[in-house]
Amino acid sequence: MAQVSPEENDFFDQSDNGSFLNRIGAGISSLLLRAGLSTVKFTAALLLWIYRTIMLIAAELFDLIKGLGRVLLWLFKDLTHSLRKRHQKNIELQKAVTKAKKEDDRRSYLSAVARFAASYLFGEGGICYTAFNYIMPIVSFAFLLGVIRYGLGLEYGINVEFNGKDVGIITEEADFDRAEHEALQRIYYSGENSIEASANFSLKIISENDRILTSEQLANKMLEASDEELAEAYGIYIDGEFIGAVTDKEPVEEALDKRLLEYHVDGNVKDITYKNKIEYAKGIYLASSIVDTRETIRKLTSSVSKRVIYVAKPGDTAVTVCQKYNMNIADFRSLNPLFADDVKPGQILNVKETESYLPIQYVLEHESLSLLKYETIEVETSSLNVGSRKVLVEGSNGEKHTTYEITYVDGIERSRKVISSKVTREPVVEEIGIGIYSAHPDSPSTVLSGTGEFGWPVNGGYISDPYMSDRNHKGLDIAAPGGTEIYAAADGVVIAAGWNSGGYGNVVQIAHDNGYQTVYGHMSSVLVTTDQEVRRGQLIGLVGTTGNSTGNHCHFEVRYLGVCKNPANYLNTTDFAASDKKKEDDDDK
Repeated sequence: MAQVSPEENDFFDQSDNGSFLNRIGAGISSLLLRAGLSTVKFTAALLLWIYRTIMLIAAELFDLIKGLGRVLLWLFKDLTHSLRKRHQKNIELQKAVTKAKKEDDRRSYLSAVARFAASYLFGEGGICYTAFNYIMPIVSFAFLLGVIRYGLGLEYGINVEFNGKDVGIITEEADFDRAEHEALQRIYYSGENSIEASANFSLKIISENDRILTSEQLANKMLEASDEELAEAYGIYIDGEFIGAVTDKEPVEEALDKRLLEYHVDGNVKDITYKNKIEYAKGIYLASSIVDTRETIRKLTSSVSKRVIYVAKPGDTAVTVCQKYNMNIADFRSLNPLFADDVKPGQILNVKETESYLPIQYVLEHESLSLLKYETIEVETSSLNVGSRKVLVEGSNGEKHTTYEITYVDGIERSRKVISSKVTREPVVEEIGIGIYSAHPDSPSTVLSGTGEFGWPVNGGYISDPYMSDRNHKGLDIAAPGGTEIYAAADGVVIAAGWNSGGYGNVVQIAHDNGYQTVYGHMSSVLVTTDQEVRRGQLIGLVGTTGNSTGNHCHFEVRYLGVCKNPANYLNTTDFAASDKKKEDDDDK
């Protein structure tokens, strides 16, 4: 096998690479050529389509313009036909006149002129003919408008024929329905029905002499047409219902007004009237429907008293029930002998209710003062030890002033409406504190029963040296392992925090709002800064033995106006002792 040198291998490799690049170049050129041809073809086709579309639209527009031109030309020819015909006729007549004038025949000349003038004025297409064709439609249209306007200006009414007689003109059939109802009311009251309540109606143009009747006037005319015995009187209507007629209404009005004036009501009465609407209508009535005036007054002012059942509601008392039914307490007790004055909800009571023929209705303004019950909430507080409860804020009821408008009917309350309501004193929410302060001595035997104004300052520990003791000790020493948490005994502001060269070592001093101060000495670490506000139970440092100290403990002082006090008088651990005792009892069980 022939050997190939390295140089030859490089040569062959280069030849192959060149051939490959040429093929790629040729392929790319072919693709670009094809893409270019496709683009040219697409552009040419698009331009051709646009050209054809424009030509089609132009052709359609041209045909439309040609058609419109034909129509306009036809309209022009049609509209000018008579003018052209008239013009042709005038030319012929002028020629005839000119010919007659040339022949020097006066008679023929005058005849030709007369024909020309007659044709010009009265012939087809002449002045009079043309004027008639244009003026007559306008005159006809104006005449039509005049007729319509005249017809709209007329007033029409409904002529009523009743019992064979024309009784009058009304504007709508509803007037007859009301008149029919009115007439039948007057008849039915007397127990008769001798009127045939039917009528014939016809449309009529109202003239100046005609009179339009109201439904009440029409009712009078209908009764007059009935051939019954009639009389003029005043009809009395209660809520639109006819109850009878009287010859004189004044005594009835005076009696009803007097009843209102003499009606006794206690309190601020805003309005007093009859519950029902009372109306008087003067007219023609059947003689049998006219009643005696005194009998009518007796009927209208009559009332009856009846016993009804009332179910007591919450808040009811004998007095309030009597007020609702306008009763006195003696009547209430006589009707309910088994019940005391204290009424319980749900009790069935006998009450007396007055029912009048015409009930009297009045509105009474009533003011009341009601209590607004205060709410009670529980709040967790570090000012109390765990297991203790204390009222932090005393609750108190509020007051609300309410003004009502109470509507009474015959002394019985029917409805009430609040017109104003104002809270004159807001209720104060009662807050009950639930203690969450948990720091207390390790041993249940360490029981302090002071005021509890300050909390035990160490998380555990015991009293290793009391106040004063045998060395004029100005506080309590509470021994506890080093690093035990020390808490603020009450809310306040830190007035000193850090090293004390007087023997306290690391110390924190807190000022409280009530003139007291507390001091915490010998700390291993101070965790608050001067001027910092702290809350009871907040971590302020750790137990240590800095300063003049022989062991880990917290030196705790209580000062009042700069004077040291016995801290035991302000600490109370009985809550914790009781809690621990209860826990031990529960464990034993």
